[in-house]
Amino acid sequence: MLDLIPNQSVLDHENQCDHATVESFVTDKGSIGIVSMGDMGHAVARTLHAGGHDVATALDGRSERTRALAQQAGIADAGSLASLVARSEIILSIMPPAASTSFARDAAREIGAARTRPVFVDCNAIAPDTSREIGTIVTDAGASFVDGGIIGSPPGRRAPTRLYVSGEQAAAIETLARPDLLIRNLGPEIGAASGIKMCYAALTKGTMTLDTLVLLGAQALGLSEPLLVELSESQAGPLERMQRSVPWLAADSARWVGEMEEIAKTFEGANLTPRMHEGAADMFRLLAQSTLAAETRETADRSRKLDEAVEAFAATLSACARDAAD
Repeated sequence: MLDLIPNQSVLDHENQCDHATVESFVTDKGSIGIVSMGDMGHAVARTLHAGGHDVATALDGRSERTRALAQQAGIADAGSLASLVARSEIILSIMPPAASTSFARDAAREIGAARTRPVFVDCNAIAPDTSREIGTIVTDAGASFVDGGIIGSPPGRRAPTRLYVSGEQAAAIETLARPDLLIRNLGPEIGAASGIKMCYAALTKGTMTLDTLVLLGAQALGLSEPLLVELSESQAGPLERMQRSVPWLAADSARWVGEMEEIAKTFEGANLTPRMHEGAADMFRLLAQSTLAAETRETADRSRKLDEAVEAFAATLSACARDAAD
């Protein structure tokens, strides 16, 4: 089993590394390719660009929203993935976990064709076993591989974002540290960085699905009002958390299904039950079918109350039950 608890010198990020090794992989302020330009990806790209790095992405075939986020971040468009790979010393994969392996295969094909030797960093919410699989894909193509895991909000919001890294070449990524993007090196073992992300998200996003399950259960039993009264009297903190997160969960639910499945895979690999987070995946799958799932983080109705969201989710649950009965 992985030792996922770093010592204090790691968490303090003192960067006491072999700089000759780092420089052999990454030149100072070198070229960085980031795919894709979602909420996290474009914010990471923006802070690295602000730090003086040459940052680009590949927007061929991407949505208007992705193009707009890249433009807001001031990120250059290399066009195709082939062009991005050819110019990049570091490639950061930041995307929904369900897309991570197929992207790694695409990138590996272009790395092999271009005969380049970038450092490929998978920063996605994936199980350690998935990370090791991706590592094999990209190293077979000639790249170096670093396991990564991002914890926290995108850079520029609230507390600094933490990018955990692990692998033999993890020190190469320490040069990317910014005031709002901390780099925490967990050592040489592939799977450590993705493992800590899995444990963290199991708590945070797993709790969101438990909150939603409780609220939908009370709604189905006709007990929403007395439950909310009880929570306000005895569980004010959890109730406030529900009010802050549940009304807007649907906007992210589709891309979080895969993350819950990766968490289930992680725990099963650690001889623990996967069923809690298989259930969490089911909850996000339900929310992804609601009318509120058409929103994005930019378009979500921030005036929506908790009871309004629960009613919308309950309507989806009823519709799914009717479909199953037909």
